[in-house]
Amino acid sequence: MGLNETPPHVPSTYTPIGIALLGIGGILYTITYYLMTRQAQRDRTYAMPLLPLAFNFAWEATFLFYVSEEVHEKVIFTLWILIDIGLVHDVIRYGANEWTHAPVIAKNLGKILAVMVAWWGWALFAVCRWWITNDVGRKVGIVYQGVEGPDVVELGFWTALVAQVVLSFASLAQILVRRNTGGTSYTIWTCRVLGSLSGLNANYLWLWWAWPEAHEYLKNPFAICLLVSWVVADMIYLFVLMDAKRTEVVLKDGRKVAGSQHSEDDEDLKRAIALSLADAGPAHPHSPADVEDLTTKDKDGEDDELQRALALSLQESGQDTGPVTLPSSHPKAVISSLPKASGLAGMDRKAMEQERLARLGKRKRDASPDLPLKIVAKEESQPTPSQSVKKVVPSGPISGCRYPRGVIKRTWAHKHPRTDDIKIEEVFEGPNMKIAVLGAFQADDRWIFSKLNPFKTKQIWFMDAKGEDLRQKLLEEVSATGNPGLRLHFPPMEGQASSMHSKLMLLDYEDHLRIVVPTANMTKTDWGETNTDAKGISWQPAVMENSAFLIDLPCRPGREPADRAETSFGKELVHFLRAQEAPRNVIDGVLKFDFSATEHLAFVHSIPGSHRDCDPHHTGLPGLESAIRELKLNNVDKLELDYTTSSLGSLTQWFLQRVYLAASGLRPSEKAPPNFLSHIRVYFPTAETVRNSTGGADCGGIITLLRALYNSSTFVKKCLRDCKSTRPGVLSHNKMLLARGLRKDGSSFAWAYVGSANLTESAWGSQKLLKNGKEGVLSIKNWECGVVVPVPEEKLKRLRLGEGEVPDMNVFEGTVEVPFEYPGEEYRGREAWFYRD
Repeated sequence: MGLNETPPHVPSTYTPIGIALLGIGGILYTITYYLMTRQAQRDRTYAMPLLPLAFNFAWEATFLFYVSEEVHEKVIFTLWILIDIGLVHDVIRYGANEWTHAPVIAKNLGKILAVMVAWWGWALFAVCRWWITNDVGRKVGIVYQGVEGPDVVELGFWTALVAQVVLSFASLAQILVRRNTGGTSYTIWTCRVLGSLSGLNANYLWLWWAWPEAHEYLKNPFAICLLVSWVVADMIYLFVLMDAKRTEVVLKDGRKVAGSQHSEDDEDLKRAIALSLADAGPAHPHSPADVEDLTTKDKDGEDDELQRALALSLQESGQDTGPVTLPSSHPKAVISSLPKASGLAGMDRKAMEQERLARLGKRKRDASPDLPLKIVAKEESQPTPSQSVKKVVPSGPISGCRYPRGVIKRTWAHKHPRTDDIKIEEVFEGPNMKIAVLGAFQADDRWIFSKLNPFKTKQIWFMDAKGEDLRQKLLEEVSATGNPGLRLHFPPMEGQASSMHSKLMLLDYEDHLRIVVPTANMTKTDWGETNTDAKGISWQPAVMENSAFLIDLPCRPGREPADRAETSFGKELVHFLRAQEAPRNVIDGVLKFDFSATEHLAFVHSIPGSHRDCDPHHTGLPGLESAIRELKLNNVDKLELDYTTSSLGSLTQWFLQRVYLAASGLRPSEKAPPNFLSHIRVYFPTAETVRNSTGGADCGGIITLLRALYNSSTFVKKCLRDCKSTRPGVLSHNKMLLARGLRKDGSSFAWAYVGSANLTESAWGSQKLLKNGKEGVLSIKNWECGVVVPVPEEKLKRLRLGEGEVPDMNVFEGTVEVPFEYPGEEYRGREAWFYRD
């Protein structure tokens, strides 16, 4: 920029060395921009912060079209602008992933960036025009546009230095906020820093050393401050980058999230291990054939055409189209009779996750090795293949409703004595199920299809997928299977939504609707099953257990849909489905059933987003509070809470106080008893319990607590109890809140919450109490749902309690089988199970 008529004392190497240093910087920055663009696309984010990106784009354009004279300068600026277009594209395509906490910004990132570029362009053009017009920095020997004039080299110095400071500090701020290496790498940092050192610091220091009187501005204290500041910022950046690299988690869609961030129940962290928990095989079956909504009656003609279509598909694949039986413990029997598929129904999840999980050092929960890990089975007790491979024998046509008033069941556990538990086959009982709406955080398609006959049952899966690219990929994978029998639905995940963690089944039979709200995902291990060896023998006992609420609702007369559900339970269920943007025909189908038998129950949900008190449908902890009042379980004098959870976040006194108040039917602004913490017990396993379980530490990956949160000074440890299942060696994946107490009138009460919500603010919502005493905005990250089931009044009236005595845990007999040992052992110096140890 500009020509120089150097005086005799200036060395002849002045210009060549300056051009060389500037050229090295230009080459390194070209490499930096290219690597940024490529890395950002891999990580599904953007690399350069918005402010310096807009500044750089405007600076390059201003100097290209207005300031620079030399051809090599124009070439470099043009190349940088072209590469900048790639960086801008990354912002527009992936930027929303980084602004989920600010949906307005996320939706308008392109416009915001355009405004920033325009403003920076205006500001830089004004500065440059003023500089050139007023011959600022005129020096003897400095030539611009053929005459002695303004020193545009100095102009380039000041503007480039400001741009560099903005870039360095904005990049440092970005990685401090993100706490992950999305869009960056050690190579990018090295190229960027060396490029700046060469093209800026070294270049101008050389110019000053060789010709000091023309570059006095380099001794300006402000210039020295800026030259040192950006270097310090980038040195700090390196250490933050190293820490982020060590702790980050890579998600299944390629995005990176902070592994040690202060997130109460970061389901992104769980997503990173979710697919590794299933024992994926080399191929998966086709999806079921046709999907109908809950409003459509099955017609024989349609079923015949469906069977013919599937038969033709099987024939084209060279498969036998004979009868298909569904084995309960050996899914390969049905898999082998269906065509092999790719994508969702055929992808090898294990292979996809193996490399990343190995790098991160994650635990992989192998649900059942071919031979037992810790139990040596006696030869005479080993089941024969014929004993272990059982066909799913339908229980016969279901006449009426098996669970007309609702029931909580413990999930079955392989090799453990049966109690009042339930198998997944018993949940899916009967041959006349027409449609299944299944929602879960994890779903094993092979396992599901081994339980639901793909020739008979149409399925709609509510899936966890944040980001349009991931959703489109899943839809394409389903489409590629060539089977129209599976429909995917993605609940909204905009804004601060982190996870579709809710678990809900709507099973449509000919004469009733079965609603199931489990704590379990749709995987074999969560339902108490284990893998089989080559002989079809399942050696290892169950490693995981859960619970499930079930209720059967009869059809309304003529299956005519009601305008709305009759009870609070039904209204909140429908509201939850609408919030999840469920297909209209699913909601209309639900309204074809009679909810009058749910009057004694409450459906409690958590809907991601920011919520204010004016919402008539309360969600999160306010939803639990509203349910307690609706069921007349409030007016509490004494309350004991026992909460078993498979994930813990920031267990602060304020959060536990909000839980206690909500369980009392009180608002957060109300006062809790001074000693309320002594009336709360939180059941979470110690490291010792996990290591001594049937599957050992390898099976503890789904039980999550970060050491950083546990070691926080605000974490309430006094409430923790070791969670030990009443089934020896089984780990608990339950989310269950058991409440019992006395009302102010002296009467006793007890109720149980069973659902998907762990004891975390991500699940139940965070909310501050403002200085004026009012409640702030409720912020929820996860989709969750559960059911509150009271202990019947007739049972409570039969209790023999002393004055002021609270019912003991035996009060739940007949309502829910308490799955853990109580009151539970205090930790007493033992450590909790930490997710990453």
